[in-house]
Amino acid sequence: MDQALQDWASRASDEELDAGPLLEDLGGADAVVAEAGTWASGPQLPYLLTAVARGLDSLPADQARVLLSAAAEGLRQPHSAWVLADALDIVCTQPDLTARLGSRILRDLATLAEDALSGESDAAFAQPAVAGLLRLAVAGGNPHRLLALLTEITGTEPAEALERLPVLIGIARDHFADTDRLLDVLGALENQPDLTPDSRADVSFELAMAAERTALEAGDLSTADEQLRTALMRFSEIDRTHEARLDARAHAAAITAVLAFADLEKNPTAADRARQQLTEASSHLNATAAQLAAWTGRMHQLDWLSARGLAQSAWSRLVTTLTIAQTHLDQPSWYNPAAALNDLLHIYVASRSILTTAPDAPGLTALISPTVEAPFVRREGLLHQMELALAHDPQFTSHPDAQALHDAVQRRRQQSTIAAAPQERVPGKLLEGRPALAALFHADGVADPHDLDLLEQRADELTRGFTPTGNARVDTHLVALLDIMKTSPAWKPSDSHYFTTVLEHFLRFLYDRFDAQANLYGDRTAYLGPARKNAEDVDIPWNEKNLQDDFHQHLSPLFPPGSIEREKWDVASGRADVIFTPQLGSRFVAEIKWRTKGWKTQDVIRLDYLAQAANYTATGPPFALLLVGDASDHSAGYRDIEDSIWVFSHARTATEIPRLVVTGVLPTARKTPHALRVQRPASTRGRQQRGDQA
Repeated sequence: MDQALQDWASRASDEELDAGPLLEDLGGADAVVAEAGTWASGPQLPYLLTAVARGLDSLPADQARVLLSAAAEGLRQPHSAWVLADALDIVCTQPDLTARLGSRILRDLATLAEDALSGESDAAFAQPAVAGLLRLAVAGGNPHRLLALLTEITGTEPAEALERLPVLIGIARDHFADTDRLLDVLGALENQPDLTPDSRADVSFELAMAAERTALEAGDLSTADEQLRTALMRFSEIDRTHEARLDARAHAAAITAVLAFADLEKNPTAADRARQQLTEASSHLNATAAQLAAWTGRMHQLDWLSARGLAQSAWSRLVTTLTIAQTHLDQPSWYNPAAALNDLLHIYVASRSILTTAPDAPGLTALISPTVEAPFVRREGLLHQMELALAHDPQFTSHPDAQALHDAVQRRRQQSTIAAAPQERVPGKLLEGRPALAALFHADGVADPHDLDLLEQRADELTRGFTPTGNARVDTHLVALLDIMKTSPAWKPSDSHYFTTVLEHFLRFLYDRFDAQANLYGDRTAYLGPARKNAEDVDIPWNEKNLQDDFHQHLSPLFPPGSIEREKWDVASGRADVIFTPQLGSRFVAEIKWRTKGWKTQDVIRLDYLAQAANYTATGPPFALLLVGDASDHSAGYRDIEDSIWVFSHARTATEIPRLVVTGVLPTARKTPHALRVQRPASTRGRQQRGDQA
């Protein structure tokens, strides 16, 4: 088997090496069964588990029983800590294998961890065993053994056994209810003199994160402010004593910026001081977030613990917003403490999410985020977004009812700063059937039901964009795209932060609409479906403007007013459809096209549109977006989303930095599902016809 493994590894492709060997690659099921015990007790255990997991469905019952028994024994008495960690990576991503191993794996891992913590076995087994219990529990297993084990930690255990455990304790507290006792465990660990400096820093970081979460879940701004200052004190101390803890430095800079807005709201006359504080924090965060992205990109330890792409985007979003905010402090209404806290909430949720198998869909990868109740942040942030919509959206600005609702929103927001403010009355039947509006504010008076319907739709859309949502496919895809963008010598802060932010929303736009029904957002997304008909029952085809309107409306509420524009003429580069301008000198263009002709390869898209899209980068950084609405014949269906998004490189001269254009093709003007047909290849149809004639 050892020779068979070497032979397989020498000829396997990169994809096959990532997937691992099959039983056939190791000499066949009979050979594997014969040497299963030897392999399970040695460093080959991860290969054995991979081969068994991939062939489990086809194995005879007697062979499966032998192999599963050997695998369980290998996990019970692993060769070494690194072998256990690699083996658990396989188990935690193979739900069928986990199910066949049964509950005994939880019992065995708990025993391994207990023995390591008590000094009866190698202390290095503690961290992978506890991590395995945590991952299995988050994926839908029973957390009782894990929580019982963690709550019994006193800090007197061997220091080597406690390495990285504070991180796992903090994550467990995030993902499971009624775990306040874990804070006591962290407090006990912090006061242990024998703890290693790195472990002590982990403890302090988790206690700071706990204070940050308490701030995010606060019911009012004053409580949030107090907890944020506690978290800032801890993060700052970690940064001072452990210069390699970029995560603590980044959180400290983010909180400092959030507190600048809180201080400005308390004392509007102190704008100069707030601007200086914000500028320093923004500059600090700008550099630190870039270093943090590079650091986490190369970090292999606990790589299952975070949505790396979404976390990087969340940091970039905060950097982008803070940079723009420096020039808008005289207009504080567009960005307030609640909005800043919401950006911090995105960072918290993304950085504490776990990549695992979906509990309700075995075989699919899921991004499981902790449940963070943030009523104040979400309510005030959504009210803030609604206020902007009522003040700037052309559908509402000229209507008197919209002004009345705008006043009601302002009164509702002011209540958060006045403790004894009376609660406004819910206007009875007026908001019935409009839950998003009813949850946001209480309004007196009478308004046009049609306007309320429009507002309800906008509130629902804002809620989707405002609330952090974990999506493993988006995260993986975003990481892959960012890895390509990083190859450009122009990929440097702050432009890298700006483009990362708009790239995430571009990707979410495509994922949200790719398989959606045409009524996803009413008339706004009707272009995804069949053509509309006029009074004479004649089809009116959709066009580029329909896609442009939707994309522009998708981006506008997610960025500060004025930073997203459309159809702007530029002397140097011509006209571009949607432009994001976070600051002077940084201009990012999204070119939007409508295509009615079929296409088979990405080269067709490249040849037809790339040169024009790349030319729009003439006056800004060499990064752009190209969105193509594919209205060609979809009667046989359309390709998947991973095969519809690419990064094209284009240099107009031999000396310029190549332009990187992220391109997405969105299927539009789709037929209804019952109209789809599987087309038989022409050669097959010909053979069938000849057979019929014969």
